[in-house]
Amino acid sequence: MHLKLFIAFIFTSFFSFSQGPDGTGSIDGKVLDSISKTPLEYTMVRIFNVKDSLVVTGIYTDENGVFVLEDVKFGKYYMVVSNPDYKDKIIPNIILSADKNLRKMGTVSLVGLSKELDEVVIQQDKNPMQLGIEKKIYNVGDDVANTGGNVTDVLNNIPSVEIDQDGGISLRGNANVTILIDGKPSNMTGGNGKSVLEGIPASSIERIEIVTSPSAKYDPDGTSGIINIVLKKNAKKGMNGNIAASVGTGNLYTGSLGLNLRNTRFNLYGNYAYSYRDGYRNNFSDLNQHFGDTTISLNQGRYGRDLNITHTAKIGMDVYIKDRNMLSWSIAGNYGDRTRTGSQVNTRYNNFDDTSAVWFRNSREPNQNQNIDFALGYKWDFKDDKGSLDFNAYQSLSKEGDQGYYQQYFDYPPDSASMDQRLYSRESNDFTTLSLDYIRKFKSAFRVESGLKMIQRNMGLRSNSESLNAVGMYVPDTFSTYNYKYLESIYSGYGIVGGQYKKIRYQAGLRLEYSIQAPNLISTNQNFKNEYFNLFPSATVRYEVTKSTELSLGYSRRINRPNSGNLNPFTSYADPYNLRSGNPALRPEYIHSIDLGLDYNTKKFVLTFALYQRYTNHVIQRVKIFYENGTSNGTFANIDHSVSSGGELVMQLKPYPIWRNMLSFNGNYITYTDNNPSVNWNREGFVFGMKFSSTVDLFKKTLTLQVNGRYSAPSVTAQGMMKPRGSVDFSADKSLLDGKWGIGLRVTDIFNTQGFYFEVDQMNVFQSTRFKWETRRLIVSIRYRFGKTEFKEEKRSNDANGGGFDF
Repeated sequence: MHLKLFIAFIFTSFFSFSQGPDGTGSIDGKVLDSISKTPLEYTMVRIFNVKDSLVVTGIYTDENGVFVLEDVKFGKYYMVVSNPDYKDKIIPNIILSADKNLRKMGTVSLVGLSKELDEVVIQQDKNPMQLGIEKKIYNVGDDVANTGGNVTDVLNNIPSVEIDQDGGISLRGNANVTILIDGKPSNMTGGNGKSVLEGIPASSIERIEIVTSPSAKYDPDGTSGIINIVLKKNAKKGMNGNIAASVGTGNLYTGSLGLNLRNTRFNLYGNYAYSYRDGYRNNFSDLNQHFGDTTISLNQGRYGRDLNITHTAKIGMDVYIKDRNMLSWSIAGNYGDRTRTGSQVNTRYNNFDDTSAVWFRNSREPNQNQNIDFALGYKWDFKDDKGSLDFNAYQSLSKEGDQGYYQQYFDYPPDSASMDQRLYSRESNDFTTLSLDYIRKFKSAFRVESGLKMIQRNMGLRSNSESLNAVGMYVPDTFSTYNYKYLESIYSGYGIVGGQYKKIRYQAGLRLEYSIQAPNLISTNQNFKNEYFNLFPSATVRYEVTKSTELSLGYSRRINRPNSGNLNPFTSYADPYNLRSGNPALRPEYIHSIDLGLDYNTKKFVLTFALYQRYTNHVIQRVKIFYENGTSNGTFANIDHSVSSGGELVMQLKPYPIWRNMLSFNGNYITYTDNNPSVNWNREGFVFGMKFSSTVDLFKKTLTLQVNGRYSAPSVTAQGMMKPRGSVDFSADKSLLDGKWGIGLRVTDIFNTQGFYFEVDQMNVFQSTRFKWETRRLIVSIRYRFGKTEFKEEKRSNDANGGGFDF
């Protein structure tokens, strides 16, 4: 039955459409980058009357660069195509009449704001923020604030994005966000619940895309939305390249190399980045528990180091087979070698604040991870911009090895038993994705989209531990010996209809999904299986108030599935007083999200404002369970529901050509409700944060100065409160020798205030925890760019003989 509904739903998208009223015509076309031939979305296309030069109508291009202007009265016009990062293009002599009521503009190519110096092309900085139809795009590829950093440093400067002490990412105050790399799921995003993003250098990133109200085309995962990390892919003509290196205090070293070769038939590109990052990583905890007449207090202080060495590379190729047909492939990989060491002092007190025990715990935790992603794609653009067919196959493989060496001994009482333990674990992940997407466009700006997708995730984790016995030999124990496998299959299809009526643009879609999750703890013969069949509707309406102002209203139903780490029932004893385990009984979160937005976009000032509300059932939260012996277990639980109501404001101001500023604010009031009488998970409170950056370009834009600031106010959680935190960075960059060379300077966390602090306040339990790591660094960088544009651009025909089948 499900299969029949699924097939029927997909094929309802393929139908026809009629044309507009008498006395009017339509104008359509597609806007592309003149060099890379990539579509330019959210580009303004306006029609002016030749007689008085007044604007008649206008429209923004869609995500494929396509525009359709309908119900244009017969007459003589000229067209102006505008994009903040490109030179305006004026197209004269556009005539609509009874004999010619459809004017096809074909492909309109825009030239980037660039300066050619002999054989070297120096691209000016892109607009830091661009507004897409359903996303915000932050161009970070040349941002001086990211010198010597990694992905988490880049995301920490993006509005409404926050990073915690473990590299966990939240969007609009919600940690349930989907992270993609180049639009696809990847093991490099930490699909197993661990964060490996710190291993991807900032120099490998081209842009960050934020989607807070995704359409049915996107996977429904992620409560607060989607963050897409787009890696660099050079697209300049000829042979081009760049090389960069940086060195920082606290033993920080990075380097990168990028090359590309492009002509009219193919684009071959590749890049490599290296990072060596060392620094301290400390944490402190104070715990007080009350059980009847008994009070237990535990003070813990850990001083440690964190060394992370990574290699990241990507190579790929776009092959232009024939007109409107492109085959692409890419291989991206990451290798990381990380070692954390630490010495922890533990002191326990009794009812009278007398010391009852003092012990020390030394640890060394090496980690090695390997990730490789393979992508293959084929895209066929139909004749006359009538649509496209897009097929993508993707596989992500990873292996990870963890070792832990722990020694624990007591200072008081002196006769307490010591412990010497070694842990080993091996993990493998295999993600496979197949997708087929179809877009069909009709004359009157009406379009239909549909697609199919399959995702397979296969994860295995084996762990064993051994302890030193009385005769000095290591023997196997049961503390961390287990074998865990996790399988997940997701089959989905979607349909979307969209179009424009005068000043109103609309889009509505429905996604059908069947998913299976099967966590299996083989070592204890614990098998679980969860199956779900879901419908995920979404809809968006946008109204053009003026040529620079739009209102939008969006709704989507989404899901947050527990990942393999959340579901793993094994209990880790790496720290015997702070245990960790998953919960195989976790249910998915289901979210209803509404977003009301205002976009105002001019060359000097950009404003985006949104009011949003999220209603979530079965909220997944990280919780701590405390036991009477003074130990605790960090695990996951479902809370009945939560309601989050808030607002987001992002402003970009460029009062002068040399000075640009960005200010963002996100705040929401959240209420957690749970009917479990044995715990106190009913909480509510206001959460907000803000970020600011100011950039000045001096000496004909050869010297750039930038200040970045961020602040997160106290925020409520299901069990307590996150404490306020903030930091300020300064960056400078100087271009030399016509832009071929450049040097940079960056100071991160000038006042050394960045950290992570939270409190757990539960019935009979209070715990405060503080994390601090090496955040204040002085980083110096140097770069060199080279290239030749020796290939001549051939004119590519648009006639039907270009190959492929035309509708």
